[in-house]
Amino acid sequence: MITPIPRGSKVGIISPSCSLQSPEDIRAGLHWLESCGYHIVLGHYVFDRKDHLAGSAEQRAEDIMRFFADSEIKAIFATAGGYGAQAVLPLLNYDIIKKNPKPIIGFSDITALQTGIYSQTNNISYTGILLKYDFQNNTSIHPYTAESFLQIMDGDYSEIMGGVTVNSGIAEGHLIGTNLCVLQLLAGTKYYPKLKDAILLLEDVDEKSYRIERLLLQLQQQPDFKDVRGIIFGQFTDITLNHPEDKDINQIIDDFANKVKIPIIKNFPFGHVRARKSLPIGAKIILDSNKCCLKIK
Repeated sequence: MITPIPRGSKVGIISPSCSLQSPEDIRAGLHWLESCGYHIVLGHYVFDRKDHLAGSAEQRAEDIMRFFADSEIKAIFATAGGYGAQAVLPLLNYDIIKKNPKPIIGFSDITALQTGIYSQTNNISYTGILLKYDFQNNTSIHPYTAESFLQIMDGDYSEIMGGVTVNSGIAEGHLIGTNLCVLQLLAGTKYYPKLKDAILLLEDVDEKSYRIERLLLQLQQQPDFKDVRGIIFGQFTDITLNHPEDKDINQIIDDFANKVKIPIIKNFPFGHVRARKSLPIGAKIILDSNKCCLKIK
């Protein structure tokens, strides 16, 4: 169930992955959230550091559980991605989370946290924003990103248009994703989501093209991939060739789509780009790949 987050709500701030360099990394992001009407509550370990991570896995898990257990906190924002969120998954209390559902907001490495929790509880999260990424160097958030994010927070589930048709068709299912590499790192663990009746939203950044091809092959070989209903390929940014004869990302997606024969679009406005759409991970959606249209149910 998707629940709007009213302006005036208290929202928690966590750092489940890489550490911040200083409070300045998220100062502009916090100011923007406050200007939108949200009341900020910082986690105890938001600015902690342990090597390249934001404190120990136990500390990061403690902040997450503190906010899930607090009924006054209506949403949980991640400050940054990078690496490390997967390590907290065995340390979370999923019974508490199940009894107190609320969206985790972020993308990139936050995929591990959103997906792992969804696999255990069906808790819906938002692809949303990242406070460091979207306000880097104290710049303003992109208006396109801000508008889409605030719409979903306010409960405005209008049709979402974007992308290019690869395979035609209409599919309905639960939205699963989003970062391809992080998602597939969960494969073989109990935190990997069920793919039956799923619509996948996939993106990635700073990878070799052959690695993307390999990750998609691994995805296709998951036992229940046959029951995936559709795929939305977002933006694959800074993807490089390892060899001049390697396929580029468009060839890889087109060849993959030709094998799986389900509704697919590509170049959807989501990923490691300044202008992106926000979507509810775990919610039921309809993908009309003929019109490149998504409807949130």
